[in-house]
Amino acid sequence: MAHFAAYPEDPEAFRVRRPARRASSGIWSLRIVTGCLVVAALLAIGDFALSWSRSIGEAEGRVADPMPVTLFVGRQRLTVPANMFRFADQRTVGPHEEVDLAIHWPSMEGWTPARRDAFLDQGEDAPVLFVTLKRRATATDSAGRLASVYLHFLDDEALPAPAGLAGRALQMDAALAGEEVYFEPGSVAPFTAHCLSPDGSGFPALCMTEIHAGEDLSIQVRFRKGLIGDWAALKEAIRLLPLRFGVVS
Repeated sequence: MAHFAAYPEDPEAFRVRRPARRASSGIWSLRIVTGCLVVAALLAIGDFALSWSRSIGEAEGRVADPMPVTLFVGRQRLTVPANMFRFADQRTVGPHEEVDLAIHWPSMEGWTPARRDAFLDQGEDAPVLFVTLKRRATATDSAGRLASVYLHFLDDEALPAPAGLAGRALQMDAALAGEEVYFEPGSVAPFTAHCLSPDGSGFPALCMTEIHAGEDLSIQVRFRKGLIGDWAALKEAIRLLPLRFGVVS
């Protein structure tokens, strides 16, 4: 069963604010690919942006028992602690199109009564990671898109970023102007997060990073932008998630 959040998209967020420069057919092809990938990433982030306070506060269906539940997403067999599931109907043995989890940061554990306040936190650095396990929709994860897409369209001006990361906005004439990418320069497997820019709404911005694992599994992790300073610890914790779920390849 799929779970959707009502998300009224703001057309202004997608408006190009200055005329695009002339470019070769190769560059335009890359822009089209960029648009598809970034739109997909933004929709994945946006699905949570306005529903965070509702979904994180829903106690119905939550359990404190960490007993592993065995299931399949695509061809990948997974064992997931029961108290990580956001939705009761996904906490079942068998095949699933996707599975949605909420994980406490930095313990990387599921819901318990003692962590209730953390899971209800609506602040800019709320200590919860939203994780979606699903079949891969693209050939590259966030690190792969950094090299193949993002680096071609990053603005020249650096954004403030935590030590060890570089921050750039996407160029104004890219497929989606003004969105931000934070990445680990010089790494062969760089931490890479795509973030929504502050929009003046007062709602804390979200970031998303994605890794691939196993047969055909995509692991998408969304978190408040206020946690970006923990990027090194996040990178390691996310790297270990497949092992935590029984994915060994």
